[in-house]
Amino acid sequence: MSPNLETSFWERMGLQETDRNVCARVVEERYPGCIVAEFKDQGYCSFTLLVSRPGPQDSATHSDGPQDDDSSNSPLREESASSIVQIRPSQHCLDLRILRAAKETYGAFAPTIRSLTVHLPGRLQAFEMDRLQGTPFSRLRPHSPTPGPATRQKQQNLVASFATFVACAWPSPQSTPPRIREDSPIFDGPAWLAQCTGKVGAEILPKLEKLARELPDGALRERAKETLKSLMSIRDFPVVLCHGDLIPSNILVDEETWRIAGMVDWAEAEWLPFGTCLYGLEHLLGYPSRYCLASESLGTVARTRLKWWYYGNADELRMFFWERLVEERPGMRVRLGDVGVMRDVGVLLWLGYAWDEGRIDRVVNEVDDGEEVECLRAFLGVGKR
Repeated sequence: MSPNLETSFWERMGLQETDRNVCARVVEERYPGCIVAEFKDQGYCSFTLLVSRPGPQDSATHSDGPQDDDSSNSPLREESASSIVQIRPSQHCLDLRILRAAKETYGAFAPTIRSLTVHLPGRLQAFEMDRLQGTPFSRLRPHSPTPGPATRQKQQNLVASFATFVACAWPSPQSTPPRIREDSPIFDGPAWLAQCTGKVGAEILPKLEKLARELPDGALRERAKETLKSLMSIRDFPVVLCHGDLIPSNILVDEETWRIAGMVDWAEAEWLPFGTCLYGLEHLLGYPSRYCLASESLGTVARTRLKWWYYGNADELRMFFWERLVEERPGMRVRLGDVGVMRDVGVLLWLGYAWDEGRIDRVVNEVDDGEEVECLRAFLGVGKR
């Protein structure tokens, strides 16, 4: 589920460590008069810099000489005191059409992003984006199954705002999504699925078929088979832009209230059936924790195993989420069964395949992917068999 971050971005992408300073210098030249610093939270496929306008004290501290008070030469947008510049290799570059669609669909939950024309080493590309406010939920998530009253209220705020975020993508009665002919000869499956053209979406059916054959136990394979059968029976369904990695570190919340302020890391976003992103809800209802297995003899190194723990109020919060979702989009009520199927599709596709440097083509197994398999069972409510 979480790529290995022990190596540096430069090493992972086959670049030189010296390229770090080259990129930082290029960004500094692009934003004259601004302070450029490495961002605290770095991703797997990118190198992120924070670009900020200096205050009066910073100007005095960082000045190498007389500074003109007019900062109009800097391309940093006036409405924001700081922006993010992300350096990405060509194989992980951002699709600006997708990012514009994200902004149109989710509004303030998504950043505005534009490409920068700068010369960088190693076919790297640069993108500027708004710095969304908020704290990654991964820093605030409780690691106790029995949260106190104050935390429970924050959890309700969190789940309610997640419902608001998800509801943004449900089409309005006036929207007219593209139609695919039922007799289309180029697609073997429900015609509406042909609208899913991304890396994951274009392979939904074969990926589910592979999971039904190769998941590590009979109960999971049967669940994948049932989900595929249910999906094939749905005649029409909204295809919407879905965030591709709804994990706690990508969900920014207000630290005091836990209301969601924004979502970051839209690199994996693509057009998918509505509800495919609902695996993200489970991350708000529990937490992973390791525990020691009994040692066979004294002196041996204790082995650990990861287990997913749901909060004691998880069922209540889950019900609250669905109620709020329908309040946000009443027309969805008659399709909740189908939304539930798409939720299972998302869980299977997101957890059923190992990341493997972005290849996402190997079915998870107990030995190499214990965390994914544990979460897969927990999120689907499937016991080992």
